[in-house]
Amino acid sequence: MSWVREAFAVFEKEVRSEWRTRVALSSVALFAVGALTLIGLALYIGQGPTGPQTAAALIWVLLFFTAATGLGRAYVIEEERGTALALRLTARGTTVWAGKFAANALLLLLLALMATPALLSLLKVKTANPALLACVLMLGCVGIAAVFTMTSALVAQATAKGGLLAALSFPMLVPLLVAAVHGTNAALGVGNAAGAFAAGLGDVQVLASYAVIAITASLMLIDFVWNEG
Repeated sequence: MSWVREAFAVFEKEVRSEWRTRVALSSVALFAVGALTLIGLALYIGQGPTGPQTAAALIWVLLFFTAATGLGRAYVIEEERGTALALRLTARGTTVWAGKFAANALLLLLLALMATPALLSLLKVKTANPALLACVLMLGCVGIAAVFTMTSALVAQATAKGGLLAALSFPMLVPLLVAAVHGTNAALGVGNAAGAFAAGLGDVQVLASYAVIAITASLMLIDFVWNEG
């Protein structure tokens, strides 16, 4: 239980710090609003509704690049503020990662909850299976948050943090993004709308497996990455 309390303390610190500064929240919100506005101007105004396949791809383009904008500061901000050493001395690496991961996952899930309906409404695309879409979004966001939290720890002391973060994260996220886009297509009714959940069940299993592997690998490696940094 002490591990859980320690991880929750880190999570609470992250939430309070973000609520005071709103750095990640502001950057994520600004990117999401700007992306939605540009998508609307480019694909909807004067051209009518867009197909579900395009909508599925755009959902994950939006979530990926928003995550790259806001989630990569999880460990970087500790180095910038000079609090990294104090955090190393007062908390275990696994609890620090778990708390930061939970905060990142919460932020990305809130973004998905707000941005996905807005995007689908903007493009006039209907959802064939809302339950499947919710599962795909939740598992995809958890996997993305796990990867970006870990890569943030890897690049925290690097000079070109932004470039390295994207370069490290994208190759690892390709399997997740492929399954997420395919599962979103199924949820939006591409193919067999009547059997949307059955069509997307394999993608849900892939996303769940990916999330478990990403979280497990991060917890196994973070002590070395965090303490050796």
